[in-house]
Amino acid sequence: VILRFEENLPNEGCEELQPSSLTIQGAWDPCTSVPGNDHFRLKMTNNANGFSLIGRTSLTVDDQIVYTSEINPVTGEIVPKPMIVTGQLQDELGTNLTNRNIRVSYEMINGQSNPTSCQTGMTDMDGRYSILCPLSDVMAGKAKVSVTYSSYDNNDAYRYENKTVQTEFDVFSNSTLSISEVGPFKSSVESWTAPNGSNYPVLYLKESYHIDAKLTQSNGQFVGGKCLNIYLDPDQNVRPVSTIRTSEIDGTIEWFSGDPSQNPTLKGVETTGGKLEGFRTLRIAFEPDVNVPGGCDKDTSNVLNGSFVDMDILVRSRVDLQVKQTWSHLAGNGLDNGEAVIGSVALLRDRLDLAVENEEVWFVRQYWSDETAEWIVEGTNKSKTNEQGVADFEWAFAGTTCDGEPCEGQWRIIAYYPGSTYFAESQDNITHELVYELRTTVDAQAGFFTPAKSMALGVLLMALLIGGAIYYQRAQERRQVQALKGILTDTMMQLEASNEYIAAIFDCYKSLVKHFKRYGFMKKVYETTREFESAVRAAFNMVPAEQLSDFLSIFEEARYSDHTIDASHRDRAMQTLQTIVSSLTVALGEEGSVTRKELVGLYDKQTKAGEFVAADGTVRQAGIVEGEGSDFKI
Repeated sequence: VILRFEENLPNEGCEELQPSSLTIQGAWDPCTSVPGNDHFRLKMTNNANGFSLIGRTSLTVDDQIVYTSEINPVTGEIVPKPMIVTGQLQDELGTNLTNRNIRVSYEMINGQSNPTSCQTGMTDMDGRYSILCPLSDVMAGKAKVSVTYSSYDNNDAYRYENKTVQTEFDVFSNSTLSISEVGPFKSSVESWTAPNGSNYPVLYLKESYHIDAKLTQSNGQFVGGKCLNIYLDPDQNVRPVSTIRTSEIDGTIEWFSGDPSQNPTLKGVETTGGKLEGFRTLRIAFEPDVNVPGGCDKDTSNVLNGSFVDMDILVRSRVDLQVKQTWSHLAGNGLDNGEAVIGSVALLRDRLDLAVENEEVWFVRQYWSDETAEWIVEGTNKSKTNEQGVADFEWAFAGTTCDGEPCEGQWRIIAYYPGSTYFAESQDNITHELVYELRTTVDAQAGFFTPAKSMALGVLLMALLIGGAIYYQRAQERRQVQALKGILTDTMMQLEASNEYIAAIFDCYKSLVKHFKRYGFMKKVYETTREFESAVRAAFNMVPAEQLSDFLSIFEEARYSDHTIDASHRDRAMQTLQTIVSSLTVALGEEGSVTRKELVGLYDKQTKAGEFVAADGTVRQAGIVEGEGSDFKI
């Protein structure tokens, strides 16, 4: 800005400026040639005492969808993905400002790190900019982005004003779950190697187990405070077995099924659809988008995508060996050379007490060597278990010959289960010893117990045992029927003495269930209606089927009917119970009791023999004369 004071006195001011002078390049003001013009001509520069005509600026930032990482299409690896901030810079007239430096910085909201500066960038011919912001070790969430145009950085201090725009971007990330350890109990680890070399973690049926896992973002950053669902066989069990939150420190979980704070049910590896041993699928899942029934609720944040990891595990059962037929022959019950040794064991599941079928049990034969002072293996009998889990063996006792050499005849046989894919090796083997003992010959004529007499006594004893068993069985059956009869009789008395019809029927139901469970007609107290009906028909097998149908209808009516129960229902129930009691009485071989009632006043009184009616209407005894005290009577 140039201030010119016009001339008032000679050589004291500038002459009037002519418009034609403005066209002269470099000499448009003749006042500059007047001596002492600095007194009446003042030049005010923009960086001193002058003015700056500064224009307003417009800075826009484009919305972005930001991911922390991406998959390399060539290698398939997960690589970090930078955030690219784009926008445009213009002045207030809409003119694009080109070749201007733009600065961008960002910080994660609720993050622990300081603001991070991005690479610098410049606007192009259209005033647009594109600036790269590397995202390293960034948690998914919201990023607060600041975009700044500084006029000082661009030598525009006297042309354009500074401009800063702040915005927020959602930073998304894919999650990754990894299982580091799975094993039985709280800290044990077991594995099984398949023939193809694959390793499978091993868990045991009906036993506790633990899982160690970690939740991370795709860029490797751990994620804490997230709820994870734990599934076993997720294709069959849609409800998770438990849930757990990741650690805020490192995003890991350490879950133990036997910890009541982590698993209130305290259930271990349970059966699935009747499936016992076998290969199962263990799944750890982060499911932020859904409310899982019995599991995690929907996550409040939507910036971390869900994920899951599956692991194939092998569920095995531990086993127990139990002696069915002993092969122990110690002193006094020893064996002679060549005698048959017979024994058997039962192979059962440890936790379920169920038989293990078609598994091979070894019976290892060993003899004692005085030379080496140890037991030496002579051979092995191998036998497969049957449907009852029983494996047996038979061996001709070698006696004093051990591996073709003479010995003292001290042997032992060890029952051992080596294990298989689905069953663990037996821990408690069964060992019975056998000793050689020479049989002494007894003279058939000497003593009372001759072979013939011993055989006869044995047959007699066997007959007595069989007869006693039959008598005991019949006594048990009779006692069972008498107990049933007592239950029904008590129920009839309750129905006759009380108005509580339904309560009496339910008391009868409870008594019958306890009776059925005691005598083996039911396995457990709580069973279905059909199973109760089967138990009734089995226990009352001596009662006609139509009577049992009426009997079962009493319980169905008391349990499911919604109509009013009146005296007619009670009378019908008592009649049905009386009919069944009569059938039970006949089954027991007892005579029914008959009660006779004399009907009084049904007929007129008649004259007895030896009596007659006199003319006056009185009844007199024949042979008695009034007035005589002979006491003679006919």
